[in-house]
Amino acid sequence: MSTMPPPPPSSIPPGYQPYPTGAASAMNLASWGARVGGYILNYLSSLLFALPAIIAFFAGPREYQECTIDGKAELCKLPTSQGWGIIIVLGVVAGIAFIVMYSKAVGSTGQFWGHKAAGVRIVDANTGGPIGAGKAFGRYLLHILDGICFLGYLWPLWDKKRQTFADKIVGTVSVRA
Repeated sequence: MSTMPPPPPSSIPPGYQPYPTGAASAMNLASWGARVGGYILNYLSSLLFALPAIIAFFAGPREYQECTIDGKAELCKLPTSQGWGIIIVLGVVAGIAFIVMYSKAVGSTGQFWGHKAAGVRIVDANTGGPIGAGKAFGRYLLHILDGICFLGYLWPLWDKKRQTFADKIVGTVSVRA
């Protein structure tokens, strides 16, 4: 009768798993659904910044102009050239204000309004700490790449770190808050 040799010595007791290595593997990564929810809520919050421009479109100075509706010539009440100027200026100011506030909030706390509501936080993939306003701004702009055929937005479904293309480029991950 032969006896089996004893297992090699290990510092890990039987039945226990070794600790994961790397900062991203130790983080509680956010689900794709939570990320999408946060993104949609952030988009909707950007409409609050655009509200003055939207109001100016409907309440600003108007004039009657010729227009075509269903192939028939009609008179339409549209904003004047000054009205369009007001709408454009308010829209540009709203866009800049949103991007500045978004970048500062995500850069310092990892969350903007939608992220908070969805329970998601954006952190550095290596350290797990804040990413800074510059990285947050870059990540925001790089989401344009994610929008190409929506492939980048779907990428977290099968990526082991659940990152979009923008996350991979700037080195961020989304974690549960």
